Amino acid sequence: MSTLDTLRLTLYDCTLLSNDLYPWFLPLTFFLLGACIGSFLNVIIYRMPRGLSICSPSRSFCPHCGTPIPGRLNLPIISWLWLRGRSACCHQPISPRYCIVELLTALLFLAVSLSQDTDVLSQLAISLWMATLLAILFIDWETMIVLRRLCLTALIIAVGAAMLDPGITSGHIGLEALGLGGITGALVAAAFGFILLRSFALLGLLLFGLHSHRFTRRVNWVLEQAPDGEDIQLTIGGKILLLSQLFHESSDRLTLRQATLTPVTATSPGTPDTASAGTSSPPADIILTPEALQLAGGRRILLEDHDRLTGSCTGYFSKRSAMGSGDAWIALAIGSLAGVDGVVMALAGGSFIGLVAAICARRGFGTPIPFGPSLITAALIWWFFGPTILACA
Repeated sequence: MSTLDTLRLTLYDCTLLSNDLYPWFLPLTFFLLGACIGSFLNVIIYRMPRGLSICSPSRSFCPHCGTPIPGRLNLPIISWLWLRGRSACCHQPISPRYCIVELLTALLFLAVSLSQDTDVLSQLAISLWMATLLAILFIDWETMIVLRRLCLTALIIAVGAAMLDPGITSGHIGLEALGLGGITGALVAAAFGFILLRSFALLGLLLFGLHSHRFTRRVNWVLEQAPDGEDIQLTIGGKILLLSQLFHESSDRLTLRQATLTPVTATSPGTPDTASAGTSSPPADIILTPEALQLAGGRRILLEDHDRLTGSCTGYFSKRSAMGSGDAWIALAIGSLAGVDGVVMALAGGSFIGLVAAICARRGFGTPIPFGPSLITAALIWWFFGPTILACA
């Protein structure tokens, strides 16, 4: 018998004993552990999208003034409620997201301990997989960024869970018919999720993401800050296009056909006034990206360095993804443990949840909305209530 088998048998015996004597002990332990993990997730959610280390500084700090937070004021859930959602050092409001993440993680850990008929190690692996999905959800919700490192972390955790209990993946619809389970089942379902969502993204690009317009004569274009001060707008031929509507991710492009750029000087602080944004040149295609204008010859004009850019063109061609490529990585993370059926139901349920959320928030109609949170929410609902949903269908 291996060391791992011995450890699992010992934990299993201890679990049975504790359930007989103290049935509340294991659920309570998972709840408290989940709250602590949720506190660490807040560190990940805040630091990773900003390129900060999650290890240094080791102590949490105030997001407003940077003051280190003492341990007595860093208790999961309790500290935010005790301080009434404000920082103890500078008294600035602290987002309720911190308390929500800790409470949700604690509840997920509790739900796993109460619902999963498997050993403690497998329950812990499933809980950590869900916690990683929760971090991906909130990062995507706040920044519209999907970190592949977290998706791959979820895959690794899922493979570990499948190694501990092969039955976790072998019982899924689709994999069961193929006789796949354990690590193989986790990897196959993860690959299925990635390929499926990637295929939808490419299909959406072909059907809805390509737009072309030619003018009968040369027209002027203007690139400047939108009146709300939070967006950049492109006015071309009398039509106003917002960059938030044009671009869903960094790979999206808009090409100004046979365009010219009026020479202007940079206006951002610290940039020399003599730095010209362009010189008169024969008309050529100019590519607009979320960050810059790319001129013929490879020269880039950063948008942040200029308040206003103008020129003329004969038309434009845009390529905008209908679904971000990050959603495919989320589907990979979901499929790794939820299986093929989990991916399919996450896509179907996530589409419904996303539509309802957009209607309730009165968003959409060109405004990009992250689809990842809807996917993950639907996947977690399916994980806990899938059999009940099928029974009622």
